[in-house]
Amino acid sequence: MNEHDRLFKEIESLKENAIDLIQATFPADVLQELDLTVMILDNNSYVDEKLREYYTDLVYNCKTAKGPLLKISLLFEHKSYKPENEYLQLLRYLVNIWSYQEKNREPLTIIIPVVYYHGKEKWEMRPFFEFFSGYSESLHGFLPGFKYILADITKYDDETLQNELFKRQFNRSLALIFKYIHNEELLLEKLFDIFKGLKEYIDNEDEQSKIISFVAYVMKLTEITPEQLNDILSSISVKGGKVVMTTAMKLREEGILEGREEGREEGREEGRLLDRRETLIRLLKIRFGDDVKSEDIALIENCVKLDKLKNAIEALISAQNSSEVLKLIK
Repeated sequence: MNEHDRLFKEIESLKENAIDLIQATFPADVLQELDLTVMILDNNSYVDEKLREYYTDLVYNCKTAKGPLLKISLLFEHKSYKPENEYLQLLRYLVNIWSYQEKNREPLTIIIPVVYYHGKEKWEMRPFFEFFSGYSESLHGFLPGFKYILADITKYDDETLQNELFKRQFNRSLALIFKYIHNEELLLEKLFDIFKGLKEYIDNEDEQSKIISFVAYVMKLTEITPEQLNDILSSISVKGGKVVMTTAMKLREEGILEGREEGREEGREEGRLLDRRETLIRLLKIRFGDDVKSEDIALIENCVKLDKLKNAIEALISAQNSSEVLKLIK
């Protein structure tokens, strides 16, 4: 489990936070069908090996207004760009749950997938049938017809995230920290606002575990130093410095802070790889559209050579088809 997943699951496994997320993102007509006072965390994960590279899940069993239970699956999308076809992944996920229910002689339930997204690329939702071009509408009935809910926190401004969308402060802070985690300079500017709303939890030593998780997340994934974090949290609460010190001590015991300098160059290398992969995928889709297959994207995502990715990007200028580009990274 990566650090994004870990923090998301820790915050949203608290039922009150999950209810707040649901109320903020579900359509009104769906909300009126749910009894959110009866929500029980499902300890199973239905993400298989193939789906794990895209999602982590947190599942709640929820009572409906008419009685039967359904499942609400909070799916955290940890890629920084939208999947080529999210319906194929979601359909696989839904079948995993229904197969589990059938195997265990449980009644099949409706499942509401909620995709929580904080990536760099804009996520445009469109119906599943639009992925099948050239067919008449009378044939669309042979396609699976299901919906999902998108919680894309990148589309909201800070004012909306802080004062309108969420009622629970943990959800507000989680959304802001996820929104800016890809931009360290902006994140540093926003950290005071992110932690200011959590002051009551910083002050209460019995409630500090989640604050420590937020601080650890920043320390592990950015170059922001314990000293900078100490300055920020100490200006919010007299106990803020102790929280930072406790977190830094914990990470040093785990060998994380000491290894960070050593890992910086590796991190930069990985960052360059991710950037070039994403650039190549994006440009390839723009240039060749539907000719770009899922296996082509998988090939790019598995490429670990910066020079090969660079050559492939440059080849896009004159390539007549996607195969000419992809052969350069094989």
